[in-house]
Amino acid sequence: MKTITIGKLNCDIIIQDNYVSRKHAEISLIDGQYVYRDLSKNGTTINGRVYHNEKVVIAPGTPIFLANKVPLPWPQVLMLLPNSAIKVNNNNCIDESTVPQPRPQDDSIGAGWGVLSFVFPIVGFILYFVWKDSEHNKAKQAANIAWISIAISFVIGFIGGLAGAL
Repeated sequence: MKTITIGKLNCDIIIQDNYVSRKHAEISLIDGQYVYRDLSKNGTTINGRVYHNEKVVIAPGTPIFLANKVPLPWPQVLMLLPNSAIKVNNNNCIDESTVPQPRPQDDSIGAGWGVLSFVFPIVGFILYFVWKDSEHNKAKQAANIAWISIAISFVIGFIGGLAGAL
């Protein structure tokens, strides 16, 4: 993995602008993909979304604005962090057909948790109503399991939302 830094002081790519931080960002080449990491106070706009202290997989040529106003100099990035699969023509333009597309993230574990967080409370409440007249202790345990399952699903959803934001 190779990484370059972008900013206005002691970086691989120097950008003199009052809104660009001393060390504004890093770009790493990991398994043939470019990973952009914002390190700044003023953030970075990538495809219209503002990122603050986050990592995001990017494709070469993606519109990136440091401090939400200074365009990332892609030709300099590609000279310092070349990807052998990507071709640049004589006009310093990227040949779009050679740019690898970011891989989608696997959501199969999240879907499994979603199913379980829906099924456990339903089963718990069904068992509660089945046992509430004949076996009061079992009914109470089933209701407790249902409520605990609901609480756990909220916690997992909250943690998953935080992880997605990072």
